[in-house]
Amino acid sequence: MLKNISIENRWIGLLLLFYFFGLIGMSLDSYRVLFLLFTPLNLGITLLVFYKVNKDSSRKFFILSFLVFLIGFSVEAIGVATGVLFGNYIYGDPFGFKIFETPLMIGVNWLFLSFCSHGIVQSFTKKALWLILLPAVLMTSLDFLVEPVAMKLNFWNWENDIIPIQNYVMWFLTSICIHGLIYLFRPKINTKVSFIILGVQLIFFGVLNLVL
Repeated sequence: MLKNISIENRWIGLLLLFYFFGLIGMSLDSYRVLFLLFTPLNLGITLLVFYKVNKDSSRKFFILSFLVFLIGFSVEAIGVATGVLFGNYIYGDPFGFKIFETPLMIGVNWLFLSFCSHGIVQSFTKKALWLILLPAVLMTSLDFLVEPVAMKLNFWNWENDIIPIQNYVMWFLTSICIHGLIYLFRPKINTKVSFIILGVQLIFFGVLNLVL
């Protein structure tokens, strides 16, 4: 039976199973602490599946990947250190190893969200304005869904437990810059895996918003 399933669909199946069991574990009080330990692995597998399905191993694509990662990580590190960009916040432990009090995996998060949001929008339009603007709107909207869950799970915590409006403004502006860069590089992004990754993110955090 498995022989009839493509390599691409096997990777996607692995991702869906990981999120399914992760959602169950995060939803149950008795298992939540254990499953939080797998947060860095979850982000790493998500990125791995994206690259495996996207099948672009060109030097140009990896340069773009590094730049997107660097932008995402850098704004977060500056934000944590100064409180000027997003507001005053600190990262908890679930994201794993940190540099400058900022987990490396937050750069991974920016990376696959940026590529997948571009991959979705490119299936509807090829116009520069929309390829820069709409993915930024999509990413900021997802962050709006993620923020309440992130605080409850100690991914990060805001001063006085209040999520400032400037956080969303900065998410949008940073996303605009990233998607402007992506448009300049014009990478080939697999639409199927983009929809699946953003879809499971929406379901994962949407359900957790209801149960936590």
